Amino acid sequence: MMSLLTSSEPLQTSLFSSLFHQETQAAPSTELLLAQPFETATFTVIDLETTGLNAKRNSITEITAIQYVNGVAQGVFSTLVQPKEPIPYEVESLTGISNEMVANAPPLMMVLNDLLAFIGSAPLLVGHNVSFDIQFLREKCHECGLIGLEHRIDLSKAFCTKVLAQKIMPGLPSYEGIVVATQCGYYNDNPHRAEADVRMSAAILFALVEKLLQQGKRISTVSDLLVVQGVLQERH
Repeated sequence: MMSLLTSSEPLQTSLFSSLFHQETQAAPSTELLLAQPFETATFTVIDLETTGLNAKRNSITEITAIQYVNGVAQGVFSTLVQPKEPIPYEVESLTGISNEMVANAPPLMMVLNDLLAFIGSAPLLVGHNVSFDIQFLREKCHECGLIGLEHRIDLSKAFCTKVLAQKIMPGLPSYEGIVVATQCGYYNDNPHRAEADVRMSAAILFALVEKLLQQGKRISTVSDLLVVQGVLQERH
């Protein structure tokens, strides 16, 4: 079942209406987004569960996006998604998401419409291996005919907690999310479910920023954190 919890006014859920409304408003430039003070910037942490790793062939089964300001959750978008193919047994075993659970879930087109409305016209996206999620979402926007809206889901202003951890916490035996989270003092009790993984990634992000501050690094703006990470590259 889809849940949409936010402290602001309810989002429109009719197909395309909320997207059209936002597209008529000028989105802030990347430069303005990155110049925001880190403590007041909104970061949208995302995670997908899928039937496989190929964005062209496989389907999304679950999406969660949670918006954070200075480590505090502001709004939650979370839903199962009806896939176009059966969930393989090994994937069901990993995620706990069964074919029965998604049989009556909303279709991808509806979910993407509401997700894009939730994240806004120029989000700062965050995730563990976020380039996978971004490329999967961009491919699905094309698949659903939402061409021209996929620019909202942009690597140039995204943050990967795995890449950041590799730079800020060198020498870990692994940079899998659970390992990094444990090193940051956070325990994920439900891995491979989207909402639990989003909350884990958010905890990692803000713990890593705190480590940078303890090391004497200056993280006054979003751009300061991007300098530490570097601009993400597409996965091939």
